[in-house]
Amino acid sequence: MSALMVLLISSVFVLAAMVGLADALVHFIGWSIDRLKTPREAVEAGQSPAQGITA
Repeated sequence: MSALMVLLISSVFVLAAMVGLADALVHFIGWSIDRLKTPREAVEAGQSPAQGITA
């Protein structure tokens, strides 16, 4: 009987872990889609890069 309880309780924890991973995956996909849909402003350089060796 105790072995059955151990298996039952551990299966509940495994199920909770699977639900947590699925939730994290859904949030990551939503965050990625939202990030790709929002327009980003191009950042312009303050000064042009130096050519050659400068002191």
